[in-house]
Amino acid sequence: MLSNETAPHHGRRRAAPGGATVPLAPPLAVTDDAGAHTEREREALMRVVSAAAGAERLDDVLETVADSAGSALPLGSLAIGRWDREDQRLRVLVNAGDTSPGEERRPETEEYTLAEVPVFARLLHTGKPHFTAVDDPDADPAALVLLRRVGKESNLGVPILVDGEVWGDIWASTTPGARRFRARDVRFLEAMAAQLSAVIARAELFSDVSRVAYEDTLTGLPNRHAMEEHLAKALAAPRSPSDPLTLMVCDVDHLEAINDGRGHQSGDRALRRVADALVAACAPFPGSTVGRLAGDEFGVLLHGFGLDAAREVAGVALRLLREDRDVALSLSCGAALAEPHHDRPEFLLRAADTGQYAAKCRGGGQLCTAEDSPALGVQPHRGRRANRRGLSERIEQATATLLASLDASLRDRSTLDRLELVISGFAEVLNGAAWTVSYAEHGSMAINSVSSADDRDGRLRGVRVGMETEEFSLREFPLTGQLVAAGAGSFIVDRYDRDADSAERALLTELGYASVLAAAASDVGGVYLLEIYGDGDTAALASAALRLELLARAAAGGSAETARGVRQLDKRTKLLETAGSLGTRLSGLLDPHEIAEVAADELYRKLGFPVCAIVRRTPDAQVEILAGRGDAVERLKQAGWSQPAGLGLMGRAMREREVVVMGDVKHEPDYRLTPETSDTRSEICAPLWVGNQPWGGIDLHDSRRDAFDEDDARLVRLVAGQVSAALRSAQLYERVEHAYLGTAEALGAALEAKDSYTASHSRSLTHNADAVGRALGLDDQARRNLRFGAAFHDIGKLAVPESILNKSGPLLPDERKIIEQHTVIGDQILAPIAFLAEVRPLVLHGHERWDGTGYPDGIGGEEIPLGARIIFACDALDAMTTDRPYRAALSLDEACAELRRCAGTQFDPAVVDALLEVLADAAVPAVA
Repeated sequence: MLSNETAPHHGRRRAAPGGATVPLAPPLAVTDDAGAHTEREREALMRVVSAAAGAERLDDVLETVADSAGSALPLGSLAIGRWDREDQRLRVLVNAGDTSPGEERRPETEEYTLAEVPVFARLLHTGKPHFTAVDDPDADPAALVLLRRVGKESNLGVPILVDGEVWGDIWASTTPGARRFRARDVRFLEAMAAQLSAVIARAELFSDVSRVAYEDTLTGLPNRHAMEEHLAKALAAPRSPSDPLTLMVCDVDHLEAINDGRGHQSGDRALRRVADALVAACAPFPGSTVGRLAGDEFGVLLHGFGLDAAREVAGVALRLLREDRDVALSLSCGAALAEPHHDRPEFLLRAADTGQYAAKCRGGGQLCTAEDSPALGVQPHRGRRANRRGLSERIEQATATLLASLDASLRDRSTLDRLELVISGFAEVLNGAAWTVSYAEHGSMAINSVSSADDRDGRLRGVRVGMETEEFSLREFPLTGQLVAAGAGSFIVDRYDRDADSAERALLTELGYASVLAAAASDVGGVYLLEIYGDGDTAALASAALRLELLARAAAGGSAETARGVRQLDKRTKLLETAGSLGTRLSGLLDPHEIAEVAADELYRKLGFPVCAIVRRTPDAQVEILAGRGDAVERLKQAGWSQPAGLGLMGRAMREREVVVMGDVKHEPDYRLTPETSDTRSEICAPLWVGNQPWGGIDLHDSRRDAFDEDDARLVRLVAGQVSAALRSAQLYERVEHAYLGTAEALGAALEAKDSYTASHSRSLTHNADAVGRALGLDDQARRNLRFGAAFHDIGKLAVPESILNKSGPLLPDERKIIEQHTVIGDQILAPIAFLAEVRPLVLHGHERWDGTGYPDGIGGEEIPLGARIIFACDALDAMTTDRPYRAALSLDEACAELRRCAGTQFDPAVVDALLEVLADAAVPAVA
């Protein structure tokens, strides 16, 4: 591992205050030889997997791991060590690669105390990878010195975890000139460590396989696998009417509230108390079996006893639980008596679960049977506000809500429970008239209704039917038969469509409905058929067909794959919607801050990313937040966060001009941790380039691991492309604006030759007018027009003779007429320039008075454009405070007094107030 003479302090990628380990995270972009490198990793991993598959001893795979890692990584050396917790030592089991003098392939005595090598202690105690490179500016200086002393370029350590605890580690290092380790190498070594972990666990637990497979570790009861085997054997054995078999399914009421309010340790104690109560209640019934089926669900199998015994067991257990003084517990229990035709466990389980659900819906603390036909509280109304949203948005929201429920609160519930949640949710969104869930065994031509709701009030409750269900022949309904035989898919039949299936149309006529949406989903035993019936008040059923089908499949089984399909569908739908909506919102925006705000809003509000920031590269090569959403962004903005543009994941994204996705930032050397983002686990960064220059980027965070996938990358890439295009347009527009302002200054220079006052006057006027416009709340476009109007307001003076412009005495009437024409001439000069069309009225009316006595048109009050009123007041201020050929300049106080005096006659009073406020706030007034 290391030479015995030197035991270096292995540093971390970055140290946080207090010595905390900074997580590492995976990159998306790779080098050009990534394909060959990935193939070497795959081959190496396959060799290890093959060796580990049948291994029962660690020695069987140690050398395979060491050699295979050496063939795939740019190794200098690699070592695998075992942690002796009692002596706090790390013992080396195998060395590979470029070993130091004195190190052996399979050393007998090479070991290190954790006190001698603190970095080993950090890895073993935290269970987190460590990374050090010789040129890492953030690494521990002592670690860098020792890394150079042993002649290595970088090193990497990953823990070997067995049953959640650190068992040992794998350490690897690179020699000078070799490629440095990156996040892909962290993941590769972690994969190797996982294979070692499997072998170690297999070796340590080989003698306890039976116990692990069949026992619930929390309660010591048989687990679901064991209970299903017991039930299958009991059903397979011959039974007589005098030898009944009863199954109970018991769900702990309000366990989630106990976990949330008192913590999961209290929840675990509650589960053990329930186990003890059920075992005690079953004591009078020899041959009974109590087991834990799932998180809060228990099963009781009563051999030779009927439903009366089940009621007695439930009653005793409930009494025992109520007597506890710590936390009062109760159970919702369902019971079913096995019938002679019940030869498979799922039928009896479904029947007992039906009763359990009935008890739960009746308030819990009781036992029900399948025949009790309960009302089911499936999903509450979502109120009028939700109904005002569009149908597609409501369906999308329902899909997300239902998926979350399937993954969380209903994860361990029965298939029928899950399907009822799905169909009732869609029936509500579509305003369906009724719904039905039916079941057919694989290969059977008969189908049975197992749950239904036949009116809009009942739709939200549901009615679960008993064991003796209504049976239909699929031969009478060929279209339904085809769907059930396929076990997947959907169809829609309209009663008034003459080309539709005649049997389905006849059934709709008999039932009194106008249409039906049917979807099928398979499980191990058979096929579930979900049907939503529509009438004249029902929304278009076709709008929900695909999502109903996918969610039905998720509820019936294979939920992980199907749920991913639903989420991908939603993301791809959003991809298409975003392409239009974002482009529309960005069109016409010219301010980078506004563009960033719109992008952040789309990512946060419409696309659902919880934390998003738009960062901008500053002229001094830093990146800082321009706009964002989410608590973490607000904390970063309050802290005044910035970092060098080349660092971190955003730095990599901008360098490589590619989206970078990390599933776990704790395993990424380039990740830069901040106190404000300490809960970040996943991150995605997309660069924003404007022309050939990096402008900044889009940065998204999530507290969940592996929260982003390729569909998210596509979405962010699309947004980044549209934002970059908008920024490019804004940049070009800004260049045009500067070009025209430059033209105005050039023309001002020409005016200066005729009137020395005009050039400096134009510049100060532009500054003051813009400040007044901001004070009056003008938007960016109006202020842009105001700046141009101020810059060009005297452009018509080019046509006025110098003798008139610089006359020291009063103007004659004819001379005044010539002067007053300069606004009209200025408007004519700007007329051919479409870009300045909105500026022309400001130039034309820049000398109109509030009382209507100005020129050229004599308009007054609010009929004068606001920009022209602002320019007129600022122009007067500059004229009064500047020396003219015919008089000396007034002081600023004198000029302000004159503005007040003339407010309401010559000037707009509101404009005067704003101008005086601007002057009062300015440390040095911007006057010529």
